[in-house]
Amino acid sequence: MTLSIRTGAPFPVSTFDHRLGAATETTGAATTQLVNGLAAAGYVTRERPEGDKRSVLVALTDAGRQRHRERQAALTEALDAALAHHDVQALEAATDVLRHLVGIYDRL
Repeated sequence: MTLSIRTGAPFPVSTFDHRLGAATETTGAATTQLVNGLAAAGYVTRERPEGDKRSVLVALTDAGRQRHRERQAALTEALDAALAHHDVQALEAATDVLRHLVGIYDRL
């Protein structure tokens, strides 16, 4: 998914389904709803490849890439503002705790 965002190359919805489902424990139906919403907003296009009517390829539009850049900038700004008063050592300790928590969650 990340590579496709950066390159703009279309990717199969099934790849998106698998990665999103694994990362968020969602269903294929939820992924379809997400893609439908992104398409309705003009952030992605959907197309069927020649000779394979069951597959759907999804690609970011220029508007989708712009929205992604805006969200990344907003996230960076928010994190910088929220964490600016912490020193590097405190941030490293917090990162270590969060990694352990992620590991516990992933094992459940």
